Amino acid sequence: MFASWNFARFGRDLISGGQMRFEMRFGAVLIGASLLAGCTSAKEGQWNSAQAAMQGSPAFKRGIIADCTKQIGSRRLEDRQTVAKLMKVGIARVPDAFCNRFFNAWASGRLSYRDIQGIHSQTADNSRFVRILQGRE
Repeated sequence: MFASWNFARFGRDLISGGQMRFEMRFGAVLIGASLLAGCTSAKEGQWNSAQAAMQGSPAFKRGIIADCTKQIGSRRLEDRQTVAKLMKVGIARVPDAFCNRFFNAWASGRLSYRDIQGIHSQTADNSRFVRILQGRE
């Protein structure tokens, strides 16, 4: 259902300063689709520091989400269509829904550094990340 897809084209440098880069691929898991993502450049300390900053400053988190929304909104239509199917939202809602769900889960601790590292593996259980993107967790 979903072709192989690299998230780096879709959501590169979501954190200012280029500290983070996320990669995502779709494969034949979860009824023909699976989502794999990974944080390839951030260290655990950077992840935790950004989490603390978002928890302590709603304005900081809003700024990150606004930047993310702009970046995701500028991605190819085909990429947004693929993510819309996974997230179960309309294509127009992908930028806002993706960024809010991802960063709110990160800030609240529902998405951990360990979760993101596991998402990079094709053999890891990525169900938490999928549920977060689908708004079910």
